[in-house]
Amino acid sequence: MCATYREESGFTLVEMMIVLVLISILSAMATVTLGNSSHRAYVAAMQSDLRNVATAQEAYIEQTFAETGSATYANNVNKLAVNLSSGVTIRMRANANGWTARAMHQRVSGARCAVFRGNVNPFPPATDEGKIECD
Repeated sequence: MCATYREESGFTLVEMMIVLVLISILSAMATVTLGNSSHRAYVAAMQSDLRNVATAQEAYIEQTFAETGSATYANNVNKLAVNLSSGVTIRMRANANGWTARAMHQRVSGARCAVFRGNVNPFPPATDEGKIECD
């Protein structure tokens, strides 16, 4: 009798399971990386908007001084010519000696950025005048 051997091609169940596990691990790593990227993008949008507010405040104080003879800071972002990024809200306080602003993004819970100029009680996390700080 002559024995014939039949070669089968394909993958075993164990090999397929190993591939699925590796794909799952890579997928999880990519999800975490993309999540961190979007968080950094939202924080960058808040920082950009605060820089624009700081520039607009300087223009606003120059304009009010030219018009009224006294320098006044804007206490509301609506008084400034600033277009905010989508999802960013700015809260401001001002007095005769300075101003402070805090930015928050609707898609980032707990993260906020702030800046201040002059003699004013700053919004946290701002501690150094003129420096945008985030937590």
